Amino acid sequence: MTKLSVAHRAVLCGLVLAMTAVAQCPPPGGYPPPLPPPPTIGGTWTPANPGGPTTPRPAGPSAPRPAGPAAPAPETPKEGPITPRRPAAGLRPGPRTGGMAIDFERGSTSKDRLKVDWVHPVPPQRSAGETSAAGALPLEEAIAQQWDTGDTRPLLVLRECSLCKDGDEALMSRSLTNDRTLLLTKWFRTVRLPSHVTEQSHPFFNLFASLYSTKDGWPHFFLLAYPGAQPVTFTGQQTQTQLWKGMQDVLGQRYAKDPAKATKEWLSVLDGFDVVDARRRQLQEELDATRASEGPDSQKAKRLNEALAKLQIEREELLAREAKVKDLGLLPPPRTVGAATK
Repeated sequence: MTKLSVAHRAVLCGLVLAMTAVAQCPPPGGYPPPLPPPPTIGGTWTPANPGGPTTPRPAGPSAPRPAGPAAPAPETPKEGPITPRRPAAGLRPGPRTGGMAIDFERGSTSKDRLKVDWVHPVPPQRSAGETSAAGALPLEEAIAQQWDTGDTRPLLVLRECSLCKDGDEALMSRSLTNDRTLLLTKWFRTVRLPSHVTEQSHPFFNLFASLYSTKDGWPHFFLLAYPGAQPVTFTGQQTQTQLWKGMQDVLGQRYAKDPAKATKEWLSVLDGFDVVDARRRQLQEELDATRASEGPDSQKAKRLNEALAKLQIEREELLAREAKVKDLGLLPPPRTVGAATK
């Protein structure tokens, strides 16, 4: 081995130190980025350092994914605006405490009130052996036959037709609640006549033909405050607002108190009945189940019986309130001469 001189050794040591410094300290501006990997054909390239930056793969068959749980696919939004679901018909949304929806249908007590109390006057015999076939009654007599000696409330007289036989379509709305209308009828004597009242031989033919017919044809029903009063006629195509105004105007001629205010109060009473009926039905079902499982003398059964007794007190209070609301103070009809005229 050739011996190196002191000068050569010094040069070699300097080169080694320089190379070491270069390996430990990056140049100004940092190291240049690594060169891209060589292109591959018909396959995929896997970087040597999985943790480093990923280089886009060339087009070609993709490598199978490693086994494991698949990530959930992102949900595709539906087209169009999202409309919140409405509650089912007859249901009211329940409280946001996890409770069930409350049945919005009227209770049995309210349903008993929300009916028209139709009466069907029977024509009198004209003479011995004669019946309604004797022909139409004079107008004054026909009007008088619509009242009963013990019932002098204002009249609501409706004639049936071939389309609404046994129905109340001419009076009721098909798309809106009719509770207010039905309560207003309670202050009328509601008379229902058959469809063949339009025949000249019918005893009550003159009720519509002589007095209440219009250029647009016969009205479907009319209101009359008292004999000789101005009738209020309706075609059956009226709006609820028009009907309520006509009913309240006629009632105002015969009652001392405001029917509009009383109707609003009565509707509030019906809401109270609905609450009591629903609660009583629920307690009764719970009581029946408790009697079967724990016995009629159990503590739970006693508590349920006490709750039912309190509900009965509430119901009696509502009945007293209702009786007060219904009493508008019927006034006697004024004395008039002759029948009603248009």
